[in-house]
Amino acid sequence: MANLMGKRYQCDECETLVLITKAGDGDLMCHGQIMQVAATKALPSSD
Repeated sequence: MANLMGKRYQCDECETLVLITKAGDGDLMCHGQIMQVAATKALPSSD
C-alpha cells in the first residue's frame, strides 16, 4: 500500500499521529498493527 503525501495516519492503540511528508511504498506500523488514515476534522468557520 502506498503512503500518500499530506495524509495523516493514526495508531488505534496509542493514538499517535504521523503526517506523511514524502510519499512512498509500504505500510506504517505501530504496536504491531498497520496504521490507518486518520479521519478528517471540520475546520472552524470564520463567522
